Amino acid sequence: MANWEYGLCDCTSDCRVCCISYLWPSLQIMQQRATVDNRQCEVTDCLFTALCCPLVVCLTRSQIREKHGIDGNFLGDSCAVCYCTICVIHQQTMQLQAKGEKPSGIFMS
Repeated sequence: MANWEYGLCDCTSDCRVCCISYLWPSLQIMQQRATVDNRQCEVTDCLFTALCCPLVVCLTRSQIREKHGIDGNFLGDSCAVCYCTICVIHQQTMQLQAKGEKPSGIFMS
């Protein structure tokens, strides 16, 4: 199995993505969910993220892990989200970008 392309605390690898993840984490997660599912962002993404953001971050992280064959489990995903949600969102965006999945986040082509 593979590892994440970027570390959890590797926020300085792309300061633009870090700032976007910090300022608009919900929008970033909504875009990640849509990208992982290979579709456009929808109203349901907005509602689901607004109502239970930490759960959505965990589920999205699990989807990215499974899709890219990354080691881990839901408990580890949950601990990472509790440790630093912004770091997780940044790492997920960078992972999608590294694997060529577009758009990997908001304001990104």
